[in-house]
Amino acid sequence: MAREKIKRTLNFKPLVKAFGPLEQKGENSITLFHEEIEAIYLMDLLGLYQADAAKKMNVSRPTFSRIMKSAHEKVALALVSGANLIIKDQKEDYRIAFCSSDKESYKTITPLQPFIIILHINEGEVVSTEILDNPVFVQKGKPGQLLPGFFSEHNVNFFVSSSIGEGLKHALAAKGISPVVTKKIEVEKLLNLGFLNGQQRS
Repeated sequence: MAREKIKRTLNFKPLVKAFGPLEQKGENSITLFHEEIEAIYLMDLLGLYQADAAKKMNVSRPTFSRIMKSAHEKVALALVSGANLIIKDQKEDYRIAFCSSDKESYKTITPLQPFIIILHINEGEVVSTEILDNPVFVQKGKPGQLLPGFFSEHNVNFFVSSSIGEGLKHALAAKGISPVVTKKIEVEKLLNLGFLNGQQRS
């Protein structure tokens, strides 16, 4: 009887899922699976050791090593051959964070507000809402220095705000967190992944 496969933990949600050469249209495409972009995110971007990254993904170290080797080979092949690189994102589970002036109506959403709201979304539904004190407000610190690490600790995939400075954008990107600029929070839109495509919406 085949052993049941352990479900892998995938927290990173790619904002851009297709890459290709600018000088000419790529004739071939290479698919990078979700577990492979997760491995790149954990080891190459966050700088984790293989053993720690494997624990994050809920896989053995040899399994992680095989995933990482495959991911590196695919990225290298795409760069050398000029092929398109397509990320296959199967994750329907993600977390969205925003800073709010209040706990319910979300009237003002800028990084300096007192509360951080984290919505856990799974298969198109909000399964939990977490309300936390914003360290930027409490410590009177800078958003770019405090928020990215805080969001990373809480497995946040997207940060939504009515305004995001360039420094904060870059700091979020370094943690694999995608910024989304919008004037107001509309939960119905946040449930639609088409809303979270890296473009500014009103």
